[in-house]
Amino acid sequence: MVMKIMKMGHLNNRQFFLSVSTLIGTVIGIGIFGVPFVFAKSGFLTGVLFLILLTAITLIIHLAFGEIILRTNGNHQITGYAEAYLGSKWKKIVLFSFVMGIYSALLAYIIISGDFLTNILSVTSTSFQSATLSTVFFLILSVLLLAGLKNISWIEFFMSLGLIGLTFLVLGFGLPKINFGGITFFRKEFFFLPYGVLFFALRGSPAIPLQREILEGKEEYLKKSILLGTLIPAVIYLLFAFVVVGVSGENTSPEAVSGLLNILGFPVVFLLSIFGFLSISTSFLGLGTALTEMFQHDFHLSKPIAWLLTIIPPYFLFFSGTRNFIDVINLSGAVAIGVESIVFVFLYQKIKDKGHRIPEYSLHLPTWIWYAMIGLFSFGIVYTLMF
Repeated sequence: MVMKIMKMGHLNNRQFFLSVSTLIGTVIGIGIFGVPFVFAKSGFLTGVLFLILLTAITLIIHLAFGEIILRTNGNHQITGYAEAYLGSKWKKIVLFSFVMGIYSALLAYIIISGDFLTNILSVTSTSFQSATLSTVFFLILSVLLLAGLKNISWIEFFMSLGLIGLTFLVLGFGLPKINFGGITFFRKEFFFLPYGVLFFALRGSPAIPLQREILEGKEEYLKKSILLGTLIPAVIYLLFAFVVVGVSGENTSPEAVSGLLNILGFPVVFLLSIFGFLSISTSFLGLGTALTEMFQHDFHLSKPIAWLLTIIPPYFLFFSGTRNFIDVINLSGAVAIGVESIVFVFLYQKIKDKGHRIPEYSLHLPTWIWYAMIGLFSFGIVYTLMF
């Protein structure tokens, strides 16, 4: 009997760890590379304030989504919940933000792939144009996407763990070389720059339905799992930004890695570029598959047509000159995720009256907080589109 209890305790710990790490692995991705640049441009103190604010907001959104899931029988993603509780019009709004968010992410992967490949191939004597390498990345990954290579979620998880490990490697090498005199704390002209980038980098809501599946029968641990899975990436982002900005200062590059070359040396930059490249490759396949299947299932298109609709728009934008990594993830975070978050708020208010079951936890926040969040999301959308 004692052994049985010990085994059950071990199983609980394993499930809880897997649930937390699933959310961490979803959150930490390409967005981490844009965080140091916006901290450097807007001022480090500005970046910290936005990180605190947006981590709190993202945590509320994640916990609200967790409660929505716990109040509903069956497993769905946000589109399914929006249609079930808000109607088909809201589902279309969510689909818009979903498609826009994936297109933005795919475009960001294409852009940054050239930078990573340039760093990786710098060991050779041949010089390559970053845009050419981005095109090669796009062509190869598009063919793999058409071929149906999609069962790579476990690889993506380990890539995220690798990035976390390398972040601490950068911390180890970079801490002794930080120049506090090179850190700017506030810049008025770039004050709002961190908003969209950090919102993009902190988002992990697609993983929360999977967390519930992992914790099936032990849903009372979901709240703590979401809490840790949201806060740990935020702490990692802060440490990563502190070291990169402290080391690179005004020379912090948009993807964070290139600016470290002259200070931390080629081996560190090479490893970061390898893991960064592998991470965006698996993410490209994962998101590309999700969008292709959405076109197939929701719009009843053939696979070749759905594939073309997935890959052509982001590459067309890249080919036409949209190649600023920070601008792309800022747009995705502020607009696509902003729209999705507004839907989350309305969905959460509706679920309180129409849920199927009593949840293991429930948020009790003042109404003004929800209105303030809607106001911030709306302002972020308008500001980003106008400026």
